[in-house]
Amino acid sequence: MSESHSTLSGMSRKRRSRPVPVLAHTPESASASALESALTPDVASMVGLITAGAVDAHLPLLTRTIQQRHRQVREKDAQRAMAAVPLGARVRINRTAVPQYLRGTTGTVTGFTGRKVEILLDRSHGRCGSCLVRVGPLSVDVLDPG
Repeated sequence: MSESHSTLSGMSRKRRSRPVPVLAHTPESASASALESALTPDVASMVGLITAGAVDAHLPLLTRTIQQRHRQVREKDAQRAMAAVPLGARVRINRTAVPQYLRGTTGTVTGFTGRKVEILLDRSHGRCGSCLVRVGPLSVDVLDPG
């Protein structure tokens, strides 16, 4: 076996997972026990049924329903965030941005394209040669409304 072949076979073929979305209304620092104590009796009962396997036959439906609701909440969060970013605002691209090399960069909002905020970066960064990037509104923190 050649060295190049052994090097290639040692590489991981695992697909990268998508980043976990962070919702604006979810406290990141909350521990599991704090969340459990804040559950209403209905939610606690539902979680208990799922954990016990009592609704296993309905898991695909529950999964689709939860995913659909999660998308709806995320879309509302994005719409609220888009409305809070004025044209000409000074912004910082936060830790939820993809690609990661944009995280922490600053710039000025120059426009909106569909569901994205167009930002003219203060300086060229990473692979961004033109310094004009488009990111989702949840990936933008307003520094100065302009």
